Amino acid sequence: MIAAYACVVALQRKTDLIFVRHGETVANATGRYNSKTLNAFSQKGKAEVEALTKELIADPRFELILVSPSPRALYTIAPYLRATRQRATVWPLLYECCTGRRPRNAAATRFGFGGKIAIPKDLAGLFVVENGHDKYPVASDYNSGLAQVDASIAEFKQRFSGRRILLVGHSGHGGQFIHALTGRWQKVDNAKEIEIRMADQR
Repeated sequence: MIAAYACVVALQRKTDLIFVRHGETVANATGRYNSKTLNAFSQKGKAEVEALTKELIADPRFELILVSPSPRALYTIAPYLRATRQRATVWPLLYECCTGRRPRNAAATRFGFGGKIAIPKDLAGLFVVENGHDKYPVASDYNSGLAQVDASIAEFKQRFSGRRILLVGHSGHGGQFIHALTGRWQKVDNAKEIEIRMADQR
């Protein structure tokens, strides 16, 4: 069952978008964020991934699947890709940003790109990393994160709209992304589908 949030916004072509945040990690569950907890699923997170996989299999198929390069996002959607024999495209601009407290006068500045994206060996064959879209975004603060969100919205409209799309991402970036598309704030829970229907602009 989709925890649905349906909203009509104007894009150039009709788009049916499902957004999913990764499964709960140990960091999410404990509040302790480090290299060991950030991408390791909690027991609840493992169950969420299993349930999400079953829900997605029951849905109509997607024309395009875009995934954050974070391991927790890759591992969330990997069981679905294996079960349905599909591949997903890694979209760097879905990478997490805009975490922490929003500054009083938050405004988009600039962000950059860092190291090359690496797919874990046990996920080989499930993900495509495109040439020219193969580096991690670097948003060092909240305002540069907003610039990353702006870039993701612009690229989404230009490259991906007009199809039935699954996005797998995060809470910080995801919340900002959904708000930018719809004008409304939406709670982004772990491994829950958020449906956004976008009307034809014509």
